[in-house]
Amino acid sequence: MKKSGYSAFNYLTLDYTSIYIRRLGASFVQLGLVGSIGWLVNAVVAYPFGRLIDEYSSRRLMLFTVLVQSLVPLTYFLARDWVWIAVATSLSSLAYFFSQGLENVVMANSLRDEERAKGFTLVTSVSMMPTVVAPLAAAAILTRLGGISAGSLKTLFLIEFLGLAVIGLYIVLRFEETGSLQGSGGGPLLEGLREVLSGSPYLKRWLLIDTISASSYAVMGRYVMVYAQEVKGVDPVVIGSMGAVFAVVGILSSVPMGALADRIGRINTVVLTRPLFHASTLILLFTPDPRLLVLGWALRGTFNPSLSVLAAYRNELVSPDERGRWMGVRELLRRVFMIPAPLLGGVLYTSVSPRAPFLFHMFMDVFVRVPLLLTMPRTLPERG
Repeated sequence: MKKSGYSAFNYLTLDYTSIYIRRLGASFVQLGLVGSIGWLVNAVVAYPFGRLIDEYSSRRLMLFTVLVQSLVPLTYFLARDWVWIAVATSLSSLAYFFSQGLENVVMANSLRDEERAKGFTLVTSVSMMPTVVAPLAAAAILTRLGGISAGSLKTLFLIEFLGLAVIGLYIVLRFEETGSLQGSGGGPLLEGLREVLSGSPYLKRWLLIDTISASSYAVMGRYVMVYAQEVKGVDPVVIGSMGAVFAVVGILSSVPMGALADRIGRINTVVLTRPLFHASTLILLFTPDPRLLVLGWALRGTFNPSLSVLAAYRNELVSPDERGRWMGVRELLRRVFMIPAPLLGGVLYTSVSPRAPFLFHMFMDVFVRVPLLLTMPRTLPERG
């Protein structure tokens, strides 16, 4: 209920957030700066929140997460210039981190090893169903309001806030206390880092892979829809169609990808689907017809299911009683290295070429991340 409801309203504005920041007067470097501020705030809270997952009740953490998520679109709506967006971006980054971290640990602890990837992708599939309609609804609203402008985008954020407030109230009233998730705390950061990393010889390598993946994606992440709108000239109808087909392919591929991951291995499944993501980036950069971006986003549709497969995998690298701290350590290191990434993207976009942030991410993924992924072990026994 929570994940599906929040997805429905979040996807009203998701593809327009960076465009909105630009409409409020931000340069490309300033657009990167607000992203860096968000990752900085994330890094500060990453490890403490991971410990809280191990120590405190899921109800308390869920209610706190709901509050933060509801404040995000309200802050965007109230923004008067791009400087205000730094607060909104920080809240948005926290909301995503809190919800994903809490949900992933709860799911990982609730599923058997041989069904974990399929379970993660099934949840992804169900939660993405409302996102088929949301981008098309956003396109219809923006078209009715006269197109993409700061004023029309504010209306979308207001609608999102009202929707999340209603869902949040329902969750507050219905969510039952479940007790602490694990009941084991942990010491200070360095002690927690040492304890978690001592569990497997592959954890350090996974942290390197994860950090490379997150930081290189953050170099281009804030510029995807800005490039599509300002360079390719896509209108709300094309943007809405891109979001809808992305969701449809994600829904259709989620359960089969999870079942495949449970059979041939998580890493093999992710590596097999990765070329589709890069093909979508090449279509974005080089197609002469902006309508072809809809095809590109169909190819990109396996992206969210692949993230679910990796979420299952990384939780299998540690014991259940360490998953909260493991998430905190992982997120802390990722966020520290992600802090300068959006700024680097802005510099590349402005000083080198608008295509440069995208090509940088592709190079790092193909020639660094994927080869490292192939050195990671299977977390399940071979199956016939």
